[in-house]
Amino acid sequence: MDGQAAVTLTGVTKKFGEEVTAVDDVDLEIRDGEFFSLLGPSGCGKTTTLRMIAGLEFPTDGSVQIFGEEMGLRPPNKRPVNTVFQSYALFPHMNVEQNVGFGLRMQKVEPSEIARRVAEAIDLVRLSGMEKRAPNALSGGQQQRVALARALVNRPKVLLLDEPLGALDLKLRQTMQLELKDIQHEVGITFVYVTHDQEEALTMSDRIAVMNEGKLAQVGMPEEIYGSPVSLFVAGFVGDMFFLPGEVAEAGAVRLAGGQIVRAKTSSSPGTAVTLTLRPEMIHLYASSSELPPDRNTLDGTIARKIFYGDSMFYEVDVGVVGSFDVRVENAPSMRRWEVGDSVVIDFHPESATALAE
Repeated sequence: MDGQAAVTLTGVTKKFGEEVTAVDDVDLEIRDGEFFSLLGPSGCGKTTTLRMIAGLEFPTDGSVQIFGEEMGLRPPNKRPVNTVFQSYALFPHMNVEQNVGFGLRMQKVEPSEIARRVAEAIDLVRLSGMEKRAPNALSGGQQQRVALARALVNRPKVLLLDEPLGALDLKLRQTMQLELKDIQHEVGITFVYVTHDQEEALTMSDRIAVMNEGKLAQVGMPEEIYGSPVSLFVAGFVGDMFFLPGEVAEAGAVRLAGGQIVRAKTSSSPGTAVTLTLRPEMIHLYASSSELPPDRNTLDGTIARKIFYGDSMFYEVDVGVVGSFDVRVENAPSMRRWEVGDSVVIDFHPESATALAE
């Protein structure tokens, strides 16, 4: 990545009729060579945004530029992009080799050049030896790779992927996540990836744009999106999160519903109603606060439930009016075992908690 803008959206809005605003005044810059994900729930505008980059839809207002060139009403085949869809859209009467080379034949590329580039693309997606197979003789993951090769063989400057792993089972989807990232790194072009799956976005992306109701909720690296959400929507949508109501007591301190004061990251002023957000994996259990260093937050609780999962133990901890916490502890020979009714102390570091205003 050299920092050059591959795709630039400026004030992009897309309306369908008078009532529906699918994308609402979006400003976004996607850098050359990065794996960029548009993440959000169904109906948030992510696929419509992708389709406007592809030229399958046109903005009601605003500008789409690819490498500094205004796209305007330019159709998809006149843009330096290719799109991979969830359905794959392979031609059933063509074998793998013919499917991959279809676009090049339509462009009237020399047969020898087609053969060379098709072989390179098939090798890139690890399907060498399957050139003569029909799509219906391939697994879902193999069909997805053919669709990817067919898009890459045209050497687009930007590859657009619209939930391409959505039809695969969980294990294969996880495998393909890593393979897609490896392929993107190898070819070095910009990937713009649409998904509603948080794990996919966090696993593969250099940066993520979280969308909600047609707007950008937050743009940042996966670590930023996960560790420092800027809104309650982002905090709740990306990963598991505990939400504790309270108000800012003073700079860097929050008074919870039970009156306990805990330290947390916050930009809100004293007296502001906030929600303290805390990831489950940031919580630890101890028998007494005397076991902890003085810079930690602690809450007194009682074990209300426990479940053994083999590789870990689940505890539900009741913290009175503050609420309850679901804590999962990995099994280890030295791990302390708690029983229902035991008094415990919940511990979390101030830097792991963020207080967000509504």
